[in-house]
Amino acid sequence: MLNTESQYRLVFCTNSDIQLTTLLNGLNNLGFIGKTVFNQSIDQEYCVGDSFLQLVTFMGCSPYIEFEPPAQLRPEGVADFCFIRVLTTNGNPVLYHATQLDKLKTVPRCKHCRKVIAGWVEHAPVFNTTNHWQLDCPACGHKLTPGELDWRKASGSGNLFIEVVNVYLQEAVPTDAFLQQLETISTSPWQYFYTDSNMNTKLLDSN
Repeated sequence: MLNTESQYRLVFCTNSDIQLTTLLNGLNNLGFIGKTVFNQSIDQEYCVGDSFLQLVTFMGCSPYIEFEPPAQLRPEGVADFCFIRVLTTNGNPVLYHATQLDKLKTVPRCKHCRKVIAGWVEHAPVFNTTNHWQLDCPACGHKLTPGELDWRKASGSGNLFIEVVNVYLQEAVPTDAFLQQLETISTSPWQYFYTDSNMNTKLLDSN
């Protein structure tokens, strides 16, 4: 797997029963992903597809982004170009930053009452598991699952993640059409967020 530690990225997440191969075929058919970065690699790392720039809008005045991998790039090398990585858990939804909560500066909100989760750091240990945890909202009492925490585009949860690596915070925005196409492929809604930290848990499962 390419070294992407501390690199900025745009991340999509969902909780779905879709097979990984079905998702990859759908992303390929949309032109979102192209060829694999390395031939015969078990890691789901892809160059951007031909329609990538029609599915993701880049903000600002013509930002320069490198989409082609360097000729001498190695599988464990540092990735200095924009590429796409697809990650999946063993089935249970997990918080993307579960093992790196110290990197999060955003306080989550309850999606039901929109109140902040006061003292959420005290409840952090429940985020560090792939089990089906619930957290009581201190304001409205709802038992919140990972998907019911609103991190305001600073994190997210699910059992499927699509990383667009080497995209600066809020530099790129997915089109509404692309989000709808993702939902059609997986029959589940997708969220997206921005981060500069790496998912260092063992989530990749290419089986």
